[in-house]
Amino acid sequence: MTDSIATAPGAADHAASEIAVPRLADPIASMASPPLNLTAEQMAPVPQLAPAEATAPSTSAAIAAPADRRARRARSIIGLTVDSFVSACSFIPYALVALALRLVMARLFFLDGQTRIEGPRVPINVLDFDFSVVLPLQVKVETFGAFLTQYAALPVSPVLGAYLLSYAEFILPICLLLGFGTRFAALGMLFMTALIQIYVTPDALWSVQVYWAAILLVLLTRGPGQISVDAIIRFTARR
Repeated sequence: MTDSIATAPGAADHAASEIAVPRLADPIASMASPPLNLTAEQMAPVPQLAPAEATAPSTSAAIAAPADRRARRARSIIGLTVDSFVSACSFIPYALVALALRLVMARLFFLDGQTRIEGPRVPINVLDFDFSVVLPLQVKVETFGAFLTQYAALPVSPVLGAYLLSYAEFILPICLLLGFGTRFAALGMLFMTALIQIYVTPDALWSVQVYWAAILLVLLTRGPGQISVDAIIRFTARR
């Protein structure tokens, strides 16, 4: 009895809501604008691309493709050429390069030192190449005179400078040629080059001294290479 009384109001509310919904839908539908009945002629036409415009992307792509292939081929040829050249240069060992640099600088300083000393002349024949070496028994008088006039600006006494330069230009080139104490020899010759540049011929930097300094710096930083007494000593010490 009580259950039937409790459920009666809920059923009445549900029935009332079902009646109210259609009544609200009718005014809303009347407010909406009536649908348009347009024919196919009245509808706005969709713009169509011209034939030339439609084929333009494919034409430009067809033109650009061969050009891109040619550019890639040209880049590959240039890159291959550069890589081949670099590989060919890498086959030249530094030992030969260092030997050539040592020969150049040793000859330059040694021949200049031979003009400053007096002593017995020793003939040397190597592979049918005859030359003679003057042993530094004493320093020439002309060398002392040059240090009193031409090299007077050097920060050493003329007598001491004459002896130091004359014997250094005999010993250091031989060490450089043999590759014995190469870095010390290169450092000593670089120091002499700097003194000549600063105090004797300051205007000859870009004509002479800069090239001497560049070669000596290579030997000072990279060493004499494998064709040297230093390399033999290093190899023996590591065994």
